[in-house]
Amino acid sequence: MLKRCISGAVFVAVIVGFFFLRQLDVRLFDILIYFFSLVGTFEVWRALKGDEDGLGKAFAGKAGKAVTAFVFISALAFVPTFAFAGFGWAVAVLSLAATAVIAAGLCREEDAALAAGAGILPVLYPNALLLAMLAANVHGEHALLALLLIFVTSPLADTFAYLVGSTIGGKKLCPKISPNKTVSGAIGGLVGGAIGAIVLYFIFRPDLGIGCEWLVFLLIGIAAAFFTEVGDLFESWIKRKVGIKDMGKIMPGHGGIMDRIDGILFSALFIALVFMFI
Repeated sequence: MLKRCISGAVFVAVIVGFFFLRQLDVRLFDILIYFFSLVGTFEVWRALKGDEDGLGKAFAGKAGKAVTAFVFISALAFVPTFAFAGFGWAVAVLSLAATAVIAAGLCREEDAALAAGAGILPVLYPNALLLAMLAANVHGEHALLALLLIFVTSPLADTFAYLVGSTIGGKKLCPKISPNKTVSGAIGGLVGGAIGAIVLYFIFRPDLGIGCEWLVFLLIGIAAAFFTEVGDLFESWIKRKVGIKDMGKIMPGHGGIMDRIDGILFSALFIALVFMFI
């Protein structure tokens, strides 16, 4: 528990530090996202590759080496491309890498469809979802608020889900995917996300020109918490599929970076889309 608390505190301190750095130049926040991309891609790739009798076949043989190369080229290139060339070129990098991975996978004589599908996963997850975070970071006058919604509502949803679920217990949410998650915990998570969004609204009092902003933020918080839980379940499904407990060991007590940001990624996609239209 002590290791978990210390590593969690360090993670929060790093995030807060980058929020201060982006006040100097918003692109400095991209360094944090780049770190998420590189480490997250490696963790997902390693998890899949370790499943030698299943999804790991995508990375076996000569075709598998080509798939691996395209996976890491996309992770190395897409954040810098976004920072210096823009959203469209970053999407192009990921799209070309995904196309190359599919082509390499389909060249296999056996399990071609499996190889293509499994190989494309570390290109898109986490990187395609991180595009939303990159976009939120440069979203004009509401960029800071969008990022705070991402990094406040999602962790609060996780915290409330854990506290309520461990206290009340009850019916399991998705026992075949994540046996420890409960319905009561999921409801607690929605409450946590709503509280985080409402608190941010009353701190910033943003004028979005849509009326009833507090209600809008309440709904955003609930929806962000929902997508956080979807992200948690998606990663739990991957880990169960490949037979591992954690995606990595970089954060003692938590696992890997992907174990920490899985829900944040899905929440970021939702929040970025919301801010595109307000």
